[in-house]
Amino acid sequence: MTSETIELTRALIAQNTVDPPGNERLAAMIVAEKLRAEGIEPLVYEVAPGRTNLVARIPGSGKGHPSLAFSAHFDTIDVELEKWSVDPFAGEIRDGLLYGRGATDMKGGMAAMTVAALNILRSGEKLKGDLLLTFSAAENSNCLGARRLVEDGHFDGVGALLVSEPTGNRAFVTEKGALWLRATATGEYGHNAFSEGRGGDRGNAIVRLARYLDKVHDLRLDAPAHRHVKPPTVNIGVIRGGLSTPLVPPLASADIDVRLVPGQSAESVVDAFRAIAGPHVAVEQLDLKLPVDTPDDHPFVKLCVEACRSQGVTNPGPGGVGYYSDGAVIAPQLGLPMVIVGPGEVGMSGAVDEYVVLEKLEASTRIFERIACSYLGWKEW
Repeated sequence: MTSETIELTRALIAQNTVDPPGNERLAAMIVAEKLRAEGIEPLVYEVAPGRTNLVARIPGSGKGHPSLAFSAHFDTIDVELEKWSVDPFAGEIRDGLLYGRGATDMKGGMAAMTVAALNILRSGEKLKGDLLLTFSAAENSNCLGARRLVEDGHFDGVGALLVSEPTGNRAFVTEKGALWLRATATGEYGHNAFSEGRGGDRGNAIVRLARYLDKVHDLRLDAPAHRHVKPPTVNIGVIRGGLSTPLVPPLASADIDVRLVPGQSAESVVDAFRAIAGPHVAVEQLDLKLPVDTPDDHPFVKLCVEACRSQGVTNPGPGGVGYYSDGAVIAPQLGLPMVIVGPGEVGMSGAVDEYVVLEKLEASTRIFERIACSYLGWKEW
């Protein structure tokens, strides 16, 4: 017989919420029905057609204690079906592992958070502060759902943020930021049949861009050393350019991802990219998600680490990671301490044959319950 957390994870995996298009409403309805069966009426609303946020509240005593927000997202990364050895939406269980798209990132964490909240509700004990479920759409589409949650005021009164992205049930207090840049090269339009007189880069925007990107690939950025995360990294992710095979392209562009470490200035990075650009390449900033770095000695961090340790987690933290989460658009803007704890394995997000370890999935439910009870003042552990 499988547990409530495992069954809810499987039910969520069965809903195809690959982004794009997302269709997060499918998974949001699963969680909503689970909550309604226990007398909790969630707020379920669209941030775009079919792209649905869910907010639910387990009320505290109303004595002014700050709330705790549990954060997770419904959408998943795409699936290359021909590479999978299992059905990515079947939730197959084999040898202590639960397979499926989203098992790690992050339907397992979402299910564990939901069940932890319901266990607290069922206990009949009253927390001093509210426990919120803030589940979002479109994390993979630039954190669109989380941005709306902030704009709509759903974090008012929240004192701390717990995110269930994959950590292997360790407590991560640091995540890198993401600076997205676009480099655009201009050229001199013409036809190759009449370009004998051109020299050098021959006015070819693609060639100009390629030579710039070669410099970008070797660029080493100045950044302060950090206790939990490694130096910044640069990735050239998308290239566009050209009109047709015989025409000299007048325009070409590339989108670049820079993972920033805490304390690193985004402005200095943009300046570094512009300094190597030359006269035919312009660099613009597309988006910035700030790094998040909660002090290791923060009380919320300490109780999260202790909750992980209580479930036998080796090296429970604190630690850090190179990905960004919805917390990047929540915690810095609102000044919240953020900790990431999730049952999935780091690096398993979007992987072929994605899975979550059942033992860790079950343990995460107990970890989340303990964190909520400790922070919201019900139990002294």
